[in-house]
Amino acid sequence: MRAGTLELNWNIGLGAIWLYVLEGSINADVQVTGDNFLQSTYNAIMEVAEWGVKDLYSIPNVHYKDIHVDGTGTSVISGRVAGTSTFENVDARNVGAVGVNNCGSFHFTSAGSEFSLFGNGNDGGGTTGPWLASWELPNTITCDDRPAVVPPPAPSGW
Repeated sequence: MRAGTLELNWNIGLGAIWLYVLEGSINADVQVTGDNFLQSTYNAIMEVAEWGVKDLYSIPNVHYKDIHVDGTGTSVISGRVAGTSTFENVDARNVGAVGVNNCGSFHFTSAGSEFSLFGNGNDGGGTTGPWLASWELPNTITCDDRPAVVPPPAPSGW
């Protein structure tokens, strides 16, 4: 609740939960299941690589399932790393910016982002539409390096 603060050294908003690579790729099968994110100050979820190693390491195998996101100051997920994540039955509402802030490893190639997302059974969103829109899949670049924060409304029952 109300997690996901501003990282002062990087001057970016963090996720309430974030996976961070610095000394090597996270090659484990990471499962995030059954969580509730309530009024995240910035992102609900963030996957990121330290800038100096962004071309060396990745997070290739993360799965999010049965999650509620109620209010984000920015996005449901900010991907700032190479890798792949899946989303199943992730419901989001009151999303303050585009649902997926996909920067990949900041190369912006014509082939798309180095961070790919796949999902099914997801719904909800915010003022920009569904949080995981079909046009974003699998690796559409939607990067806004420092999106404006929109305070989410008070939570209510699902």
